[in-house]
Amino acid sequence: MRYHYFYQTSKNESLDGWLAAKDRNDAYAQLRKRGIKPYKLVGRNPVAWKRWTAIGVLGMAVAALSILLVADRPVVETEEPRAQLYGDPAIIQQLSADGWRRTFDAGNAWFARHAIPASLCDCRDQPPTDIVLSVAPLPLDPSESPELAKMKRMVNGMKLELKAYLGGDNTVADYMSLCDERLSLERGQVAICRKEFDALEKAGGDIEAAWEQKNEELRDMGLPTTPLPTEFEQ
Repeated sequence: MRYHYFYQTSKNESLDGWLAAKDRNDAYAQLRKRGIKPYKLVGRNPVAWKRWTAIGVLGMAVAALSILLVADRPVVETEEPRAQLYGDPAIIQQLSADGWRRTFDAGNAWFARHAIPASLCDCRDQPPTDIVLSVAPLPLDPSESPELAKMKRMVNGMKLELKAYLGGDNTVADYMSLCDERLSLERGQVAICRKEFDALEKAGGDIEAAWEQKNEELRDMGLPTTPLPTEFEQ
């Protein structure tokens, strides 16, 4: 089985590669021997989203809308699904200062704060009545930083999600509540995995293997991973 892996270098360069492995555990073991700590591994196992049934309607709506729009879609993709934002930490910190409100207007800043899975944000600091969400996509500029371009594409992905969700009795306020619920569920999964890893670390044993096992669950869901204890880092 061939696996496509994505990782970040010590110089904050986002790179990817391919390798052959008998299963996901073998793939992670091979990468660990090379000193590579991937933040995403794409292969045989499906993404474990079954536990997100409360939010599943969003994904199904997007898929349905994508099928209807596929004939009219441009060749260049202008939207991406929610994901961790990697790149230059200084640039990301500057862009995300004040909850993305310096980078975007209030509505697009709301999308940005909810675009990163398990992010520590809460839209209740701005009630839905104070924010106007638009489904109009953000334009991309070839001269802008990769970090900003990535966030814009993720915001545009959420706009597509909102557009698919609206209709019938669904409202923008309902969508915003679902997004908050999704973040809460994601943060809960991160907390559970980190708690389990802490217990394994205190119990001793093969800490590196335990770290990979717990973080594999988080990687498959696009969630932030638990840092490996300093003494085990290469």
